[in-house]
Amino acid sequence: MNHQTEILIWITGLAHLIGAFRLACYQRDEQHPRWRARWLTSLCGGLFCLAGMDVLLKFAPVSPWHALVSVLVCALIVRARGNIRWMWQAGKS
Repeated sequence: MNHQTEILIWITGLAHLIGAFRLACYQRDEQHPRWRARWLTSLCGGLFCLAGMDVLLKFAPVSPWHALVSVLVCALIVRARGNIRWMWQAGKS
């Protein structure tokens, strides 16, 4: 395994974990919380956390595209402050 592959693995794994952490820290300020939004946020956070741990613990090789998409999704989650519902509605319009 060369140095470039190790860097891609670390970048991908950390991007997944940062996205999962931001989803876990999302504060809902709604008067009427929606159970579907909470469920979707929890599901996505869990999947990102498992994906990040899988990449880092197995040290499985990842492609540059996987790393790029992981970083972009992490940036979108951080930009949206963890609000998956806002991202979903923005993608629909």
